[in-house]
Amino acid sequence: MKRSNIIQTGLLLSWLLFAISCAEEFKTVPSTSGSTITETISSNTDFNIFTAVLSKTGLAATFNNNNSGVFTVFAPIDAAFISYFNSLGGAFATLDEAGVLNWINNTLSTSTTPSIATLSGISLYHAVSSEVASAKITGAQGFVTIGGTARLSASKVGSAIWLNANRAGNSAANGGKSVILDIDASNGIIHSIDKVLIPVTTANIWASTLLNFSVNYGGSPPAVTVYGTVLKRPTSGSPINLSDATALAPTDAVGTNYNLLSMAIARAELATIIIPITTPFPDYTVFAPTDAAFLSYLTSISAAVTNEATARDFLNTLSPTALADLVNYHVVKGRVVTTDLSDGLSVPTALTGKSFTTKITGSTITITDGKGNTTSTVTIADNLTNAGVLHQINKVLISN
Repeated sequence: MKRSNIIQTGLLLSWLLFAISCAEEFKTVPSTSGSTITETISSNTDFNIFTAVLSKTGLAATFNNNNSGVFTVFAPIDAAFISYFNSLGGAFATLDEAGVLNWINNTLSTSTTPSIATLSGISLYHAVSSEVASAKITGAQGFVTIGGTARLSASKVGSAIWLNANRAGNSAANGGKSVILDIDASNGIIHSIDKVLIPVTTANIWASTLLNFSVNYGGSPPAVTVYGTVLKRPTSGSPINLSDATALAPTDAVGTNYNLLSMAIARAELATIIIPITTPFPDYTVFAPTDAAFLSYLTSISAAVTNEATARDFLNTLSPTALADLVNYHVVKGRVVTTDLSDGLSVPTALTGKSFTTKITGSTITITDGKGNTTSTVTIADNLTNAGVLHQINKVLISN
């Protein structure tokens, strides 16, 4: 045999061996068995309205694709959607299931109220881009939904999942409860729920609607702004001087704002910790004393404190370390809503080694602090944001 033929034969054998090895390595992956999320939802008579919504918004295709990832969908049952539409009032107030389906299929458009965009955003708020079985939900958790930065708060109460703090007797307007858990699908899992959830839009608890607290990292050190006033330092490296905050006290007649808490946070040098330069912001839960609560506490330890202005001046005399301890005792790391609390629960705070105890009587939640005070009551619960939760309380908590 000629040398050239030998070489060609060798090359052919090598190619055949390579092809065989590739065939072994790249075997066809078996197709995923079972029904997709869309198929599972559409075949369940409890989800007739949700099926219509997914179809009309175009999301049915997303949840019908085994190659687009896995999802967890908290699927509102028909009764939940009927309640949602009835709550819109007007022509929706008396619609039954057939009426809601008729409106979605024949009237819903980009210009109606609610619009396709609105129902698309609501639907996306009910989905997470990972598979979360009920066993993985242990409480005090926040899940970022596939609709963007909006977070769902998930609690475990008994064997049920409660979303966004729908506590019996103290129900949050946006909360929901699981009906049937762990409905399996080829591309994820479905948990049916009894309420349509509205996306949380407030960015964080430091935003203008709550504590009105911000940090500007454009300078060195970063500038801290509280209720529209930029707080300054007398000299480089010195603590923030609250005397510049003349516009902050008093700003309300009934003491319901959080001016004094915000100033204490600033003076305590906690600004860059609770609002770091990195994003997304970490979740914190703040049990926030109102100005009236702070004023009551400060007047009990200083005769010089008579109003919010003198309270501000007194805070300005306290060391950042002492104020940090006071503030941290009101902060819990993570996302804790009222459905994560129980009677006699010891709640660890951001103050190392210190906790307080919750007591629940009906719809009333009270707190016993380290000093034994039992009269601190949660007066407004579950202010949900996309970076933390705020609970208003009527008394300052003392660690010891």
